[in-house]
Amino acid sequence: MSKKLKITIEIENEDGETLVSETSEREVPYIEEIEKEGFRASFDKYERAVLESRKEASDKVSSEYFELISEKKRNQSQIQQK
Repeated sequence: MSKKLKITIEIENEDGETLVSETSEREVPYIEEIEKEGFRASFDKYERAVLESRKEASDKVSSEYFELISEKKRNQSQIQQK
């Protein structure tokens, strides 16, 4: 029976308010799979899950964060033009 790996990345402002947050989940091997497939094969699956999940979460949170910054910048420009 596999277990679930969750990686969450959050960007907060100075007040501790979360601006953007993303979570990525992957299945990772557990005792039964490790015993059946061996340590090396199981560790490879685990390592791939970690790397893929981390990349997915960081890509998403970065995209959302820069979109948020872009929106704020646009809004500030519009206010200054008035």
